[in-house]
Amino acid sequence: MALTMNQFAMASLAGTKDSGPTIECEYYSATPTETIAAGEFVLIQSTTAPNVTKVVKGTGATDRYFGVVLTNPLKADFAVGDKIEVAIMGAIVLCTASAVIAAGASLQYDYSAKKVATQTASNTIVGIALENAAADLALLRVFIFLSSISGATGATGATGATGPSGTAGTVGATGPSGPSGTAGTVGATGPSGTAGTVGATGPTGPTGATG
Repeated sequence: MALTMNQFAMASLAGTKDSGPTIECEYYSATPTETIAAGEFVLIQSTTAPNVTKVVKGTGATDRYFGVVLTNPLKADFAVGDKIEVAIMGAIVLCTASAVIAAGASLQYDYSAKKVATQTASNTIVGIALENAAADLALLRVFIFLSSISGATGATGATGATGPSGTAGTVGATGPSGPSGTAGTVGATGPSGTAGTVGATGPTGPTGATG
């Protein structure tokens, strides 16, 4: 049976790059047996090794995602320590949808399902949908755009002028009377008074009549 050229065509897979910048990274995990596949978004892992950018899997919708793992013609999954090619901001990559997605929608990454979805709440934006996705598992081209990458914090602005004083508040109601005080103790007995002086001698009475 004759073979046609179409039988050797590359299949479209999540993580297939359409265009744009990439960077070679090293996959890292604290679990030595863990693997990562093309189409998964990754974060930068702090490292002290020179000239090596290590990346790890995300664990939340608000993680600071760095890029998406690209396909490799030699293997489908990558082990800890493997070198992997990661598409970064500005690249266009095929990703798997988790539901219906409209072209132009901002996208977030569902780290547990390994799919993209329409962004909600304050979840990290990982890309912009360049076309519609009709349903779950549909592939769509995504422009990698990472809202989680932020610049340095700017300097604190000057203090504004003091605002005008507010109007005086009304006088509060009179509080209730306090309880009566306890009765005082009886005072001590005063000292005895001094004795009075002898009165003066009275005048001599008149002489009696002659008998």
